[in-house]
Parts: sequence; structure tokens; C-alpha cells
Amino acid sequence: MDIVLVNGGLIEKEFKEQCTHVFNYSHINTPLKFSEILTHKAISKLGMKPTNKEAKFHKKIVANNYDLIYANSILSIPVAVKIKKASNFPKLIVHVHELNTIFKMALPDFSKYQSHIDKFIAVSHQVKDNLVANYHIDAGVVAVINEFAVVNGVATQHSNKNFTVGASGMVHWRKGYDVFIQVANYISKKYPEANIHFNWVGSKIGHDAIVEGDLEKMKLKEMVSFVGEQPDPIKLYNDFDVFVLTSREDPFPLVCIEIASLKKPIICFEKASGSAEIIKNGGGFVVPYLDIEEMGEKIMVYYLDRDKLKEDGDKAHYLFSNFTPEYICPLIYKQISNLLQT
Repeated sequence: MDIVLVNGGLIEKEFKEQCTHVFNYSHINTPLKFSEILTHKAISKLGMKPTNKEAKFHKKIVANNYDLIYANSILSIPVAVKIKKASNFPKLIVHVHELNTIFKMALPDFSKYQSHIDKFIAVSHQVKDNLVANYHIDAGVVAVINEFAVVNGVATQHSNKNFTVGASGMVHWRKGYDVFIQVANYISKKYPEANIHFNWVGSKIGHDAIVEGDLEKMKLKEMVSFVGEQPDPIKLYNDFDVFVLTSREDPFPLVCIEIASLKKPIICFEKASGSAEIIKNGGGFVVPYLDIEEMGEKIMVYYLDRDKLKEDGDKAHYLFSNFTPEYICPLIYKQISNLLQT
């Protein structure tokens, strides 16, 4: 297995430890070195066209004669299709972790790539439904395989005296950090006697001033915390009593698997997340899309009934218990194997 990184990043070293070759696509867009500029000028004087850096990059990759390309996001589809077209047309699987709004924003010309894709893996039925209904993908080439996560934490008795409502993710419109604040505001106004704290874990780079401004104007600074990105978020997750998924779109967030492993119930919005497909069977509540009041009321159900809190936490743990590499990875491998045999 070789890896093509679209941009690279902090864990590039870990990929290099696992793979024979690691290619970084972003390197072809770096400025030319002085020696490269001289070479290109010399070639031009001889009446020859300089070799395109992207073409050279593709040539280096396709020389390995791959049987299959596995694109792990719709964001990597353009790169994957270019590699496929430059080689002897290996099979192409796309693992889809996105819903329609992100399709429209990140890959609005998706339709021009569809014919090159041999198989889709959708992380939830909601993702599959989007592919079939909005992009007319044949349902027969879309396999639904839920996400998985490695969870090292063990549920423990939390140390906070307050009842803690938790959320996690990058502070971004898609994750609904603003909805989180409004839910807290609703409870603050309707249930001022409730001893409840709201804690958001996740990067807030670029949004610090916005978040602080909202909390100050709504007089919620004592009730709501945004603690930023954490090296070990599981410790903080253990202090949550209940988890709210305020996302506007979140196909099958890994944090729900992590939270459920810690026996915390989950409240999410209908039509916003594939996690609702699991939670509708228990372990939390699915409330109407962006219904802040209903999400607040469901938080109060758990605040007032600790037996219900424990019962649904245990149920969440049970329902999400199979979303592990040991169970899910063989399902993905089977899709790869079946495609290569066709």
C-alpha cells in the first residue's frame, strides 16, 4: 500500500512508517528552485517545452502499476481521478464522509468525476441516500459501512459537582457551536435554578473573539466554556454527563463512538447526522433539526432523572460497541476484494 497525501500534515511521519511510498501532492505546487528555473530556461531555448511538474508527479505514481485507488474523502476525488486517467485505469473506490452541503461547497463539479468511480462506501444510510437521490448514483454501487474509532478511555465517575453538558469539534458553522451557545441560553433563561455547565472541546482558532463576544453579550461566561483543542480529550469527555451533537451536517462523527464508549447518552438533530440512525434505537434522543428548545428540554430530562441518564448511557455503549477497527475494517476489505475480482 502506498499513500498520496493531498496536503500532508502532522501525521505524515506515521503514514511513512506504514507504507512503501508516500507521495505529497502539495509538493508539486511549491515554487520552483533557482536551479529548476535555469533548467526550464535552457530547455525553452532549445525549442522544447518544460516538463509539467504535475505530469512528472503522476508519472512517478503510476509507474507502480496499482490495481486500486482508494480515495478517503470527496476532497481527494480530483486527485484520484487524475491518477486513474494517467495510468492503466485501476479500480477506484471513494469513501464518502460528506453530506450534500459539503458536496456543494467543496466539490460542486462532482458530476464530471462520477463515471470514473467504480464503488462508493458511505459512512451512513443518510450519506447513501444523498448520493442516490441528489447525484443519481446507482444504489447497487454504494455500500454502507459505518465509521469506526479506537477508544482507549474507560468510563469513570466524573469529578465535577455540576451537571455537565458536553460537545466537541472544531468551532465552525458546520459543527453548530453557535447552536450550542443558544441551547445553553435557553436553559439559562427557562431553568435558572439548574446547576448545569456547558463545555465545548475543540479548536477555536480564528473564532476566539466571536465566541467570547457571544458569551459576554448573552451573560453566559460563567455557564459556558470553550476549552480549545486538547491532547487527551477523553479525560474531559469523562466529565460530561450528556453529549449534545449540535452539528448541522455530520455524516457519522467519531466523537459519538468515543462518547458512547464512556457510557454517555447523546442528543442530536434529525436529518443532520448518520449517528441519528443509531440513537433512534436508544442511548439518547433525536430531536427536530435545529430545535434548540427541544434539545434543551431533553437535557433537562437527564438532569432531573439520573436513572434515565445511566440507563441511556449504558444503551449508547451497547449500540456503538461494534464500531471498532476489528469489526469494521474487514467489511471495508471485503468491498475492496470483491471489486478487484470483478
